[in-house]
Amino acid sequence: MAAEKSVRGVCRAGKRVWFSQGCPSKIGILAVVVLGLYIIAYATGMGTVPWVLNSEIYLLRYRGLGGGIAAVSNWCANLIMSNSFLSMTESLGAAGTFLLFAGFSLVPIVAIYLLVPETKGLQFEEVEKLLQDGFRPFPSDKMNNEMKKKEDDTK
Repeated sequence: MAAEKSVRGVCRAGKRVWFSQGCPSKIGILAVVVLGLYIIAYATGMGTVPWVLNSEIYLLRYRGLGGGIAAVSNWCANLIMSNSFLSMTESLGAAGTFLLFAGFSLVPIVAIYLLVPETKGLQFEEVEKLLQDGFRPFPSDKMNNEMKKKEDDTK
C-alpha cells in the first residue's frame, strides 16, 4: 500500500497522466474488464459472422474460391486498419478515430440486415436453390407465402 502511494506521489509530482506516461490508476482493472467483455461479445457475434456466412452463402462448387477471396479481403482490411490507426489517431484524435470506425461498421450492419437472406434451418441445397432462383431482399407477400409453404411441406 505504501509503495502504491509513493508511485502515485511520483506521478503527481511529475504532473504525468497515467495512460500517457505509464503511471498506474485505480480504474486500470476496469479497462481490462471492459476489454475482456468486448472480446467475448465480438468473438461470439460479429467476429464469427463473416466466417459462418461464407460457409453457407456460396454455391457448393464456388465455396472454396469464395471463402478464399473473403478471407484475403478480411485480412487486407485488417492490414489497412492496423496501418492507418496511428496516423488517424494523431489527426482525428482517439474519439474521432473510433467514431469513424463505428460509422464504417454501421453501414455493413445495415446492409447485412437488409440484403443477406436468412439461412437458418435450411440445407445447403435449399440455400443454393434460394440464391439460384434470385433472392430479393424485400420479397413480395406472394414470395413470402411460397417460402412458408415450402417450409410447411418439409415439416
